[in-house]
Amino acid sequence: MKLKATMAAAIMLSTMAFSTTASADTFTLGRTILLEAKNSHAKIPVPLCRNTKSIQIKAERDVFLTKVVFKFQNGSSRVFQFQRKLDKNEKTDWRRFSYERCVTDIQVHGRAEDGSAGIKVLGRR
Repeated sequence: MKLKATMAAAIMLSTMAFSTTASADTFTLGRTILLEAKNSHAKIPVPLCRNTKSIQIKAERDVFLTKVVFKFQNGSSRVFQFQRKLDKNEKTDWRRFSYERCVTDIQVHGRAEDGSAGIKVLGRR
């Protein structure tokens, strides 16, 4: 009986360890609000260089997302094209950089469906 309880506790602890590890790798790179119903862009300055291998965009309100431009510490940049509507709390798929990059600036291009739309940019190592 004691062996079964110990095994059950060990399995639960290992499951909890894996679930916290997966979510610990995801972090917020920045947030912004897109204003107006026309095409516009918003800048997200990243105060410290944040190393990330892939990104995901989450819409906090309805938005039509066209593209996101990432600038890196070495001066280069990367553009991800989306051209799609995101509903409230909808996320894009994870988009990967070639290798771990140091993000210093983000530009989100798109238009708000209801006058303003919140955008959250997530990073993952």
